[in-house]
Amino acid sequence: MEKHLDQKEPKPIPLEYSFRRILRSIVHNVCDFDLSWQVIISLCVIEVVVFTYIGYIGAVVIGLLFFLLRHQFRIRKDKVLSNTKEMFSRNVLAVNPGLDTKKWHEVASKMNNEFYEQDYWRSRHFFCDGDECHNSFREHILRPSVISAPDVSLEAVKRYSQATNEVYKKFLQDEFPSNPKSLPGNERYGRFMRLISDRGFLKNVRSPLGFAVLELANDSYSMITIWLLYYNFKDIFGAYESHIKEKYKAVDITQRVKFLATVMHFAPGDDLEKWDRIASHMNWYLRVEGIWTHAHEKFADGKECLDFYESQFMLLPLKSEDTSYSDLKDIVRETNKVCAPS
Repeated sequence: MEKHLDQKEPKPIPLEYSFRRILRSIVHNVCDFDLSWQVIISLCVIEVVVFTYIGYIGAVVIGLLFFLLRHQFRIRKDKVLSNTKEMFSRNVLAVNPGLDTKKWHEVASKMNNEFYEQDYWRSRHFFCDGDECHNSFREHILRPSVISAPDVSLEAVKRYSQATNEVYKKFLQDEFPSNPKSLPGNERYGRFMRLISDRGFLKNVRSPLGFAVLELANDSYSMITIWLLYYNFKDIFGAYESHIKEKYKAVDITQRVKFLATVMHFAPGDDLEKWDRIASHMNWYLRVEGIWTHAHEKFADGKECLDFYESQFMLLPLKSEDTSYSDLKDIVRETNKVCAPS
């Protein structure tokens, strides 16, 4: 349960980025564990191993140590957020940030102070920035709100949803280009050439691709060779899917609302020319917003843009409420009407 103190609301602290602040935050976070005896024993064993062996073994052990600390840190944060939903919701209602990143910084500052003042956290750096605060609100309050939540949390979710709809309506009023820019996927072998020139993707498939080439170079093919080829190509396809998912992961709630507004404007159905326009506009928008910064981070063509919509949005209204973007269901229901095949 929350701890209520009769005192004035602390002044929000600025969330400035500096080496000193980041270092201090790391030190506080590492020291801010309620370590169980299992974790303490594990740390003691790790220390013995590190001081006994050197070289690669020591490096691996240190890596495991950091993984263990991070895991424990995440559990502790989740526990604090689960026990302070009302406090979190009150601060969100007070600031009413919507999708405004600057206002989420303000919420983060307020929460950092309250967590520290009420002894939930040993430092004023629970949230590193507004984005982390925003994501925590979506994960711990927005997603479970339909199951069971205090009235104040339901009101915070309602306000947040209203703000999301307002942003969506505002995006609908934006100007959209009449002629799309050239997309690499529309050129001959464009998708393939773009993929093999992507260093990030090639780095991930270097090993399975090399083994596949060696196996294909054999004069005879045994069952083992065919089996190895199958798994190598499976690894390559898995790396491609992971590469695409990583690109889509960077597209956050605000950019997704913009995407849905763009889809609603063009009402593409299954017309790939209209999806080309959507892809071209979103490539420009995400580049300007600094979301996709690398040369290969873009929609190759309208087909990829359509695939993105189908995989990320189309079935959203049919899924359970506990999904990452459940607050977009009402908007997606509307966009689905203009994305149905003609």
